[in-house]
Amino acid sequence: MRRLALAAGLALAVAACTNEKAESLRAEIAKLGKERVEASTVEKAKQEAAEAEAALAASRAAVDQARDELGKREAERDRLKQNLAAEVARSERLRGAIDAAVRSAQEATARNQDLDAKIGGEKRDATAVRDQAAVLAREIRPADPAWATARRLDNLAEFLQRASEQYPDDPVLKELAASSIKGSSPSADDARKGADLAARARDRLATVFELSPPEETKQESKP
Repeated sequence: MRRLALAAGLALAVAACTNEKAESLRAEIAKLGKERVEASTVEKAKQEAAEAEAALAASRAAVDQARDELGKREAERDRLKQNLAAEVARSERLRGAIDAAVRSAQEATARNQDLDAKIGGEKRDATAVRDQAAVLAREIRPADPAWATARRLDNLAEFLQRASEQYPDDPVLKELAASSIKGSSPSADDARKGADLAARARDRLATVFELSPPEETKQESKP
């Protein structure tokens, strides 16, 4: 009986020891599990942090690239603005030059018109004087009576004097006026000389003012 009791006591003691070790093992296993969970959580957090850092770096790179692109576009915009301003200034200069050229052309046209009008007036006056000289050259004839020739020579002298005064810068007309023939009994030779003076005055005016021949001369030249 005593042996049975001792064996039973040993069995209970072994059982108690086994239970304590089992509890200790279970606690250790639970602790290790908890640590493994915490370690995986830390790794996951580290991975997420790394991914966040990478995303942030990518965002920063994208922002930097966008800034660079924006800077390039702003530089291009400034360049285009400068080119536009230069073109506007050039257009204004060209417009000013064109306006000045138009004004100059208008002024030149006005001057030419005034000059043409003046030349036209001078030609008309010279034509009238030339026609008078042509009439005298035609009317002074050696075969006419002396009294008629004398009167026409007087008319020629007055005409040449007026012509030299009207064109004081013309030396030929001045010379012709000084060569006038006067006298109450002119000869046929005087008539020829007078007609020659009138013809020279006629031709001088036609040459200086580039006048067309008088109608009488045109008709006489026809066959």
